[in-house]
Amino acid sequence: MQFASADTEGSEIYSASRHALGFYKCVANTCRYSISQARLEGRTIRQVWETAVAHVVLAIPFLSVGIADQDTNAPRFVQRPFINLDDHFDYLDADPDTQDSTLLGILEDQHDRSWPDIESRPPWKLTTVVRNAVPEDDTVVFDVVFAVHHSIADGRSTAMFHAALLEELNRRADVPAELSGRILNIPGPRRLVAPQEEQVKSNRSWSFLARTLWRELGPAWLQGQQPPAPWTGKIVAPEPCRTRLRLLAIPAVAMPGILAACRVNQTTLTPLLHALALASFARHVPLDELKALQSSTPIDLRRFVSDSSQISGSRRLFGVFVTSQSHVFDSGTITALREGSLEDGIWRLAADLRRSMKQHLDNMPNDDITSMLSYVTDWQKFWLSKVGKPRQNTWEVSNIGSMPGGHEERNATADNWKITRSTMSQGATVTGAAVSISVAGVIGGEIGIALGWQEGIVEAEMVDGLAGDLEAWLCRLGRGEALASR
Repeated sequence: MQFASADTEGSEIYSASRHALGFYKCVANTCRYSISQARLEGRTIRQVWETAVAHVVLAIPFLSVGIADQDTNAPRFVQRPFINLDDHFDYLDADPDTQDSTLLGILEDQHDRSWPDIESRPPWKLTTVVRNAVPEDDTVVFDVVFAVHHSIADGRSTAMFHAALLEELNRRADVPAELSGRILNIPGPRRLVAPQEEQVKSNRSWSFLARTLWRELGPAWLQGQQPPAPWTGKIVAPEPCRTRLRLLAIPAVAMPGILAACRVNQTTLTPLLHALALASFARHVPLDELKALQSSTPIDLRRFVSDSSQISGSRRLFGVFVTSQSHVFDSGTITALREGSLEDGIWRLAADLRRSMKQHLDNMPNDDITSMLSYVTDWQKFWLSKVGKPRQNTWEVSNIGSMPGGHEERNATADNWKITRSTMSQGATVTGAAVSISVAGVIGGEIGIALGWQEGIVEAEMVDGLAGDLEAWLCRLGRGEALASR
């Protein structure tokens, strides 16, 4: 049988080339679902689950494509005529008292696994972790890990997947005609969402083009004196490419206080997290290495899609629509946070970052770095050229916002399917930031924060310190208290 294929574009080749080298395996989103035992009506979770997922796969074309020639400079998406559900599902039991630690181990393992048979098997997987004891209130609670290759989905798309799945679960849809046993037949041909290069029209100024090319290609001896390099952990090293994670859950009751404090101080959650991370690194990085720090913020490009008709229905924009903005913090800023008032320093910095981010967004999509992707003709060579050199960023804050959890629906009932927690995570990123701070929320629920890093690039004790600082400071804000050092 012939399969339809489509060429990848710059943003998709970017991720395909990293996977081929083993430099980045997947992005994941783990949601905590709950349902009353009575609502299952005698069906197993597996039966209900796979019916709903089949409907989602039929609605999202990217979930039925493989990737051919990913180790070349011209990878292609290949539409599969069917998928075998056995290739995409795992079911595990966990003790309620150890479910979070079990989940941590599952995520670290998943982030380190390359996708097998990537041309013939679409690179995504669901791992369902079910509590092996039914609580007294007859509610079944389980975590579902949706892991996916970054060429077919970005962080926001992982939340779209879970939102679509929750919708299907609450529709109580019948088994689709395309599902026969374990095989889901895919009707074709299917039209993939056009890549961001086609949908987001970015204008490049000559000055931006010249600056970017000179920075990347110009000889160092002609570029004059450069500012001090930021501390970014150890140099880029392909091995050991092992993921380490720390997972935080900020309680739902804390969120109104945190957001209220942000409003009073003229900022939002993402710049606040940058400011808190800077304060933490300023305390945990050795003083003699603290010349500067640098972070980045991934930016969702969907708001800039040129064809407004594409926006109707989130599933239509399931794909990769992301760019980033960098933030540099010099020694003066770092010293002020180390030695001055934490309360004043954090909020002043968070407000400054908010203004900087708004100014950047106001100019987008003009002069955006993603418009330069086509200038890289060999992505594997590009990544390999970074081995042995310092990485660019100390940390990254990727905030995909809050997704529906089923609590806010007007017709929601007590026995509806609900999501109470969403946690996006990223694994070892060989050429990326030393530490990734991934943030996801559920409307009316918790905020999940995952800290990810490559083993050996930063010390585990430093990330533990960062995790402790973020949790303590955010919980203080949630209680309406002033910030204070730990």
